[in-house]
Amino acid sequence: MIIGFISVKGGVGKTTIALETAASLANDFGKSVMLIDANFSAPNLSLHLGLEPEITLHDALLGVGLHNAIYERHGIDVVPAALVYKHEVDTFKLKKALDKFKKRYDYIIIDSSPHFSELIPVINAADCLFVVTTPDIPTLTMTMKAANLARQRKTPVEGVIINKIRDHKYELDLNEIEEGLDVPVVARIKDHRDMIESIHLKTPMILHKPENPVSQEIRRFASALVGRPEKPRGFFQSFLPFRNFFVHKEKVNRELLREKFYEPQLAEQIVNQVQ
Repeated sequence: MIIGFISVKGGVGKTTIALETAASLANDFGKSVMLIDANFSAPNLSLHLGLEPEITLHDALLGVGLHNAIYERHGIDVVPAALVYKHEVDTFKLKKALDKFKKRYDYIIIDSSPHFSELIPVINAADCLFVVTTPDIPTLTMTMKAANLARQRKTPVEGVIINKIRDHKYELDLNEIEEGLDVPVVARIKDHRDMIESIHLKTPMILHKPENPVSQEIRRFASALVGRPEKPRGFFQSFLPFRNFFVHKEKVNRELLREKFYEPQLAEQIVNQVQ
């Protein structure tokens, strides 16, 4: 399955979410994962991981071969893009390049560019998309453009990830975001100071501090992608007699996502076993 993370505004933490999701799928759930940096003009995934690649996605799309641009980090096969590249690249070759590797991995995760011209090849290559936004009106307005572009291209947007939540008094809530985008919120991630430390150490938060609230929410989201039940939020909620009143709406949305993702994956596994 090829999953794209998109936005049309920089600074929402899209690269971080893509990396953390890939790390969780690989390390928490034992899945084979390829992570692609498809931000062709301003890539930064290699900087997050301390990579200094000689061969990149740019080279692969010019005919070098995608297998030559793979670098292993934290249990993930990473394909970085070039920070500086002199030759013009046909970004629409991305889909064909990834289709050849689709059967080799459980998941291919694409981190996209916020620029429309580079976003469209990602939308074309992905089986489904998740939109990343911060909970403010300017960003939500731009996020609506990303969701609409995906709809025009007939690629399903399966959910919204609200990132960098800081102060509920001055930010849009879950219902306002869902109404604005007409897409269910599947994760709400608070801004956390440990993320700065994680980026500095070039290690995904999910590995650096597994019990951090950011890591826990990413893990809950990843569990929906693999069809696994998510762990209870804590001892108190697990034994509370009326705990159903405290269920977060994004958890309900993840349950629906879990059911939707699980059946096709199960069918694909059966077909692969028969073959």
